[in-house]
Amino acid sequence: MAPGAQLNVDNIALQLKVSPTPIRDALNRLVEDGLVNKVPYQGWFVCRLEEPEIRDLYEMRASLECFGIRLACARITPEELDRLQALQETGDAELARGEMEAYRLYNKEFHLCIMRAAKNSQLPAVFGQISLKTQMLSTKTIQSGRASRAVQEHRSLLRHIANRDASAAQALMQEHILGAL
Repeated sequence: MAPGAQLNVDNIALQLKVSPTPIRDALNRLVEDGLVNKVPYQGWFVCRLEEPEIRDLYEMRASLECFGIRLACARITPEELDRLQALQETGDAELARGEMEAYRLYNKEFHLCIMRAAKNSQLPAVFGQISLKTQMLSTKTIQSGRASRAVQEHRSLLRHIANRDASAAQALMQEHILGAL
């Protein structure tokens, strides 16, 4: 939904065939996550992210992902490396078919897989919080034609992880995330 769009509880409840109560609960949770704003006596609205907040999000995400990839280079298992390789093949295929929603899901999973491979119990949760907001922006990033470059960067990131080259992986991750900004 577009930034600033009003979220009507009754319409959403009808659409999902549920009562309004769980919709209100979900919208309040989205307020807590910073994805939705609640305006007294007016309702809920999709959050508008302004340029300074977007920059802050991407800088924070770059820091987290650089930390995560450094740990992943040291801690990744062969099975996790195989999973990343399979994800990369999926991303290549989805992009080639022009399936941008499938590509978006692949991209999300690729980054999350690296965070899990870091084996830091706090990292996926903290990353997930930042990721929720940056996912709101991913449609614009994908529309900008960045997807083909991102897939190539993922291939290089995967190679650096497999070679356990943390320095090169961190440098590329920084460039990769801030390039999306």
